[in-house]
Amino acid sequence: MRWRPWAIRVAAALAVPAALALALLAIEVLRVPRDLAADDVRFQGAPRIQRNLWSDLGFLPGEPGMRLLGVADDVRSRQSIALYALIDPGKVALNSPEKEALRGRVQFEITLRSREGGTAERQSRHLNLLGVLTMSRFSSSGPEAAQALGRGVGAFQSAIEVDPSNLDAKRNLERLLRRPEAAILSPNDPSQGGAQGRVSGQGRSGSGY
Repeated sequence: MRWRPWAIRVAAALAVPAALALALLAIEVLRVPRDLAADDVRFQGAPRIQRNLWSDLGFLPGEPGMRLLGVADDVRSRQSIALYALIDPGKVALNSPEKEALRGRVQFEITLRSREGGTAERQSRHLNLLGVLTMSRFSSSGPEAAQALGRGVGAFQSAIEVDPSNLDAKRNLERLLRRPEAAILSPNDPSQGGAQGRVSGQGRSGSGY
């Protein structure tokens, strides 16, 4: 039939851009993990120097590689931890309105990440950081002391329940419950039996994911 040669030519013409698109997508899928790992190394080497890390993975518009690999949650987690590194409690002095505002943003981001699904390890890590942030403003006096202490203990407990292998959360919980202020907790609050370890578990910025 007369239409067959024409149809074959059209199909051949369409096959070329389709093959090119598939080739570019394959390169994108290979490049995303490489870019992710490279930014991990940059962050671990200098956690308080921000370079818009994990914000430009791959090279195609629309981030199709990230969607195909399902790493969007991992990227958001990394970006939240990078923000946390800027106000790491006990290491960074929050002595300006800008840093106070950044702390509020960090607490918001970490709270969101702690409520997301995903792997137990990732959710537990964020719950532990949320507990550290809560206790970084704890005061042993005042009407809000008991509430702050309860929130901190609850965050560490939740982190351990989600991922029982989270040693940082266990150490932080033990350290918190050994404080004299823990005596204000009600009998229904957790006992020290669930905590293990002997040192602070706040961890190191850039120690991994």
